[in-house]
Amino acid sequence: MGLGIALKAFSAALFNREASERLRQALDANTPSANLPEPKPPVKAPVVMEQMPAPKTPTRSDAITLLSTLQREARLVDLIQEDLSNFSDAQVGAAARPCLQTCASTLSRLFGLAAVSDAGEGATVDLNDAITNGGSPARYQWIGEGNSTSGKLVHQGWQATQVELPTWTGADTDANVIAPAQLQR
Repeated sequence: MGLGIALKAFSAALFNREASERLRQALDANTPSANLPEPKPPVKAPVVMEQMPAPKTPTRSDAITLLSTLQREARLVDLIQEDLSNFSDAQVGAAARPCLQTCASTLSRLFGLAAVSDAGEGATVDLNDAITNGGSPARYQWIGEGNSTSGKLVHQGWQATQVELPTWTGADTDANVIAPAQLQR
């Protein structure tokens, strides 16, 4: 126990001038220990906390993410890139049907697709009324000639009610890979 105190005293006297002076006074036989000045608490340097940088999220285009999802779930890119000249219309249709059905459900899940106009195709739509009811002229496209403010609805249009694309977690070097090459063992 005395050795530990001696080592602490030695270290304090070696590195701290005030502690060294107090120890000298305590060891001086002429100075009673009751008259020693109160020790001052050591001054601590302020602790500087370095803020860790936020983890870098790999950059990947939302378009690549969408295309990758459509390839993974429906094999859309495979169908589009296939040379269809060697197949009959019936064969192309048979291959396209399941791909297009899966693409439709995938797009509906990711984007919550809904019609821009609630009016049925063939109905007359007055653009001024549509704008008054919260619409925008950009939600409609004029087809044909004329200056009328109303027209026959030939396509209902589409809008996304949500956007829930998968989050890319791969490496930046692979961000443009739509579908990895496959190897068979």
